[in-house]
Amino acid sequence: MAMNPHHQELLKLIKAKAGKATQHTFSDSYLGNPHPRYAINAPTLRAIGRGWIKAHREMPAKGFVPVLTSLIEGESATEKFMAGVLLDYATPDQRQFKPTVFGAWLEHLVGWAEVDVVCTGKYTLTEIPAQWQAWKPLLLKFAKSKNIQTRRASLVLLCSPLSRNVNAELVTVALQNIDRLKGEKDILITKAISWLLRTMVKHYREAVEEYLGENSESLPRIAVRETMVKLKTGRKTSKKF
Repeated sequence: MAMNPHHQELLKLIKAKAGKATQHTFSDSYLGNPHPRYAINAPTLRAIGRGWIKAHREMPAKGFVPVLTSLIEGESATEKFMAGVLLDYATPDQRQFKPTVFGAWLEHLVGWAEVDVVCTGKYTLTEIPAQWQAWKPLLLKFAKSKNIQTRRASLVLLCSPLSRNVNAELVTVALQNIDRLKGEKDILITKAISWLLRTMVKHYREAVEEYLGENSESLPRIAVRETMVKLKTGRKTSKKF
């Protein structure tokens, strides 16, 4: 598939600020994938994305989605991260696309960093509640996927909306997906369950306490431990002196 011209434009801007793509063993292990990355920091990457959106505010969703798809299918993790940045800064009109495209995108994302950059943030915060009738079956489907990246996404996609929105249907689906995935041992899933439960504490404390009370023996230990600390202290981990 030929690279989208706007993808080429963005990649040129990235290279101008960073240089050649590199691979580092420690980062590969930490980020969970072997994709090359450009030596560019997050604020610079976000500045490029913000500037690009400002210059292309009139681009409709039907033109915006191919740019995101091309970036996500790009060789480097940096290009994939840029897709998440653009989703954050996209105009309301640019966000009006069918969420089923996430299913195809997740086939090209590897590791927690790539999945989380694309699946959290301002897009999911606004559009999952706004397009709930389309998102609900998709989230339940993602939890059944053979692809572990997609299963992680079924959890983390709900983190941003649940951090701000009071919506019982979001909670119901979140707990259904946690229940389906709680037996998995991979850290991609166990840490995502912990993150989602901790996110729910702010607006749904009673529901989280009840769920932990009924499922603490079957949930990942790290999820139980971190969520209990969040309930007691408001933090992820206990403060050490």
